[in-house]
Amino acid sequence: MYDLAIVGLGPSGIEAANIAVKNGLKTIVFEKNEIGGTCLNVGCIPTKAILHTSSMFREINSLSKLGISFEGEAKVDWHEVLNRKTEIVSKFTKLLNMSFAKKLTLVKQEAKISIQKDFVELVCKDETYKTKKLIIATGSVPFELPNLKFDGDFILNSDDLYNLDELPKRIAIVGSGAIGLEWAKIFSDFGSEVFVIEKAQNLAPNLDTEVSKRIERILKTNKIQYFKDDFIVEANKNEITLNSGTKIQADKVLVAVGRKPVLPQILDFEGVLNIADDCKTQFENIFVVGDAIGKLMLAHNASYQANQVMNYILNNKEFEEKNVPAVIYINPEIACVGLREQDVLGDDSYKIKKLMITSIAKAWCDDKADGFIKLIIKDNLIVGAHVVSHEACSLITILNILIDKKIPLDGIEQIIF
Repeated sequence: MYDLAIVGLGPSGIEAANIAVKNGLKTIVFEKNEIGGTCLNVGCIPTKAILHTSSMFREINSLSKLGISFEGEAKVDWHEVLNRKTEIVSKFTKLLNMSFAKKLTLVKQEAKISIQKDFVELVCKDETYKTKKLIIATGSVPFELPNLKFDGDFILNSDDLYNLDELPKRIAIVGSGAIGLEWAKIFSDFGSEVFVIEKAQNLAPNLDTEVSKRIERILKTNKIQYFKDDFIVEANKNEITLNSGTKIQADKVLVAVGRKPVLPQILDFEGVLNIADDCKTQFENIFVVGDAIGKLMLAHNASYQANQVMNYILNNKEFEEKNVPAVIYINPEIACVGLREQDVLGDDSYKIKKLMITSIAKAWCDDKADGFIKLIIKDNLIVGAHVVSHEACSLITILNILIDKKIPLDGIEQIIF
């Protein structure tokens, strides 16, 4: 009998496993694919590796405005770009495999769940394991649209992009969330003609509306065409037709409209696994964390959830809700945390303060003067922050600390930055 079983070894599963081992719990983990989950293998890490290369490629081709010139033209080798991505991913999957092989029992098989009265069974094809408590961290897969079925050739999901033989000359991207916008930047940087199609009335519709408007300007600056309040009604090889009647010639279509949760099969159970905001289920010894919950699918949020669940299992401490920052790695970066302007419209108790990046001399020195920092304030406290800027990912961390620790504005003014 194990103290704890974890199904899935992405960021949340890894966090839970590390805490369990440090606290002496007899732990078993199940992972049918590669350790690291979506984030390490087909999400955050490989995308950021390619984004770095694409950004460098764009920077090299724009050095003349900084007074730098060189003979010839910079070229991109797509296969070498993918090779570098693979090397980075492999480095960390090997480290994780070595680490977990020493710490606990690792079963590299799919596990099905059988719920018993006082324990849970994990059923694999070769064996059955018993555990007192179970954490489900099985992640997510790309969401497929009914009229745009993935075929790995013309209609692609984000996983398929790592198998492309060559860069597309023209690509249509459905969805303007983080995945869609980051890949739009990558392909645009490398010289592809890019079309972004968003069904909502605003690009990146979950963001502050002023940020969404700025994204339009960013896409225009990068010569990325976009279509709002529109969607694909027909997709034939090399051509798609939008609801508005617009026809687009494209070599590939990337469907990036989000991801859907994956849960393991529960044997002899016909109901629905009810997952609360604190990651508990209707079964007192079963918890769900990360993308498998089906809400905010961010690796750092998944790790935090796992941390909170382990704190409950070990110390009986209840889940503590936190503001979760999010970043879109385009140029300039987009980062946000807390309330948006549209959340507080009409309420005079909230104030909006904004700093334009153009007022910062260092930004001009770095040729990164585009963007703004926007704060939403109530009762002398920051309750929302939205950053469009170079290194927004770092800036949002500082702002999130100020929000989390409830440091008043007059206290912030006394900090030397």
